[in-house]
Amino acid sequence: MQHFTVDKLSREEVAKLKEVLDNFAKVSPIGGLYWIEIPEEFLAPIQKKHRECAPHYFAVELGEDFISFEFLVRNFASLRCECIAPATAQQRVFLLEMAKKIFSLAGVPMQKD
Repeated sequence: MQHFTVDKLSREEVAKLKEVLDNFAKVSPIGGLYWIEIPEEFLAPIQKKHRECAPHYFAVELGEDFISFEFLVRNFASLRCECIAPATAQQRVFLLEMAKKIFSLAGVPMQKD
């Protein structure tokens, strides 16, 4: 499974990212896991067709010193469905832009010098 991870985050940076995610993403009952809903304009044709599976999400995991954005489109309706698939190029760009926005809102640099 492909993902984008930023590691070696300080506790302060993780706390700032958590605050943004708590207000910006859907919080999972599983600690440290969040869901970012994918807007319809970014859905693949099969995902648009599967309205009964909507909404579709990306998972974000926030750990003690890392944040990871998973490039897998999921839904809450079914564990096995053809609409659950690796992110398309357009969806990957969307998720990376969302990651940048989350870091910006948190005031945390994505890269360290």
